[in-house]
Amino acid sequence: MKAEEINKQEVYRYLGYRGGARPDEETAKRIDGCIARIADAAQPRKAVKRMPLTVCPDEKDTLLFGGMRVKSRNLSHHLAGCTEIVVFAATVGIGVDRLIKRASISGMADAAILQAAGAAAVEAVCDQIDDEICRTAAGDGLKARHRFSPGYGDFALSHQPEVLSMVDAAKLTGITLTDGYLMVPSKSVTAVIGLYCEDTGDTDAGQ
Repeated sequence: MKAEEINKQEVYRYLGYRGGARPDEETAKRIDGCIARIADAAQPRKAVKRMPLTVCPDEKDTLLFGGMRVKSRNLSHHLAGCTEIVVFAATVGIGVDRLIKRASISGMADAAILQAAGAAAVEAVCDQIDDEICRTAAGDGLKARHRFSPGYGDFALSHQPEVLSMVDAAKLTGITLTDGYLMVPSKSVTAVIGLYCEDTGDTDAGQ
């Protein structure tokens, strides 16, 4: 992964720099160095699958896709009007976790910066996937909603095993789950993106 693919402003945000605040010159150089280390350690991988999306006719706020039944008011509202869904899993790999773990032993300041850079790195991978999905959908006359992940709102984290299974994430990305549904490697993301026909109007209340 290239260091320039990692959004430095996102790293700053994760580190608590908001409202136009920026790190001093010495800290900025340290952040740049950590971003470069994360980029070197990262091995981005993804698993993506597109499928039909239907609304359950006999249960309110319940969606059906990929053999999965999801009851979520937030997700149902976010995907209102969508007829297809893209499910994906993405990671920057276990090397990033190892780098952060080593830094946590030797220097807490670097560990915090590496955590932030790792989070920004996996978000950059997700943004690239978003762009690919949007381009493909546009070719089919469709538009895409923003991604929505398990654990957000009332889209239960307990759906993670099904989400990972339907995209064959263990084989394609190496992502596994702890008993508490946390992903390993830790800098990993799962999400769904709804596809809709523009003629039906964009009713996405998540915007």
